[in-house]
Amino acid sequence: MGQQTGVLEICNFLEKAKNLISVGRLDFVPRRKNMQWLAKQGLTIADAKEELLELVVDDYYKGPKNDFTHPGEIWEFKKIIVNEPVYIKIKIAKENNIEVLKCLGFHDDEFAPVSGGVQNEEIL
Repeated sequence: MGQQTGVLEICNFLEKAKNLISVGRLDFVPRRKNMQWLAKQGLTIADAKEELLELVVDDYYKGPKNDFTHPGEIWEFKKIIVNEPVYIKIKIAKENNIEVLKCLGFHDDEFAPVSGGVQNEEIL
């Protein structure tokens, strides 16, 4: 079982992440899914950057968890953007010994609960 992440730990991570963004150390990974979602909403990477700067503790979803493909820990957040639930996956990584905030995921929240319980009624 994973350990519970405390509010202070989330706050510290967000503060560090926002500081990295503020000094120009954001690497928004242009994955197809991320870019398609932004385009569908009429948003830019600059808009995504602003949304990252506005993340708060209440947006926290999961993490930190080990990234098994690259060193570092992944943090996950969920936020309503343009009236849609958005899944955000970020991590602080080192590139050439310099810390950078990498935004790995920024797209529709595929894990959002189904509203209205319609699915349950259909099963009955």
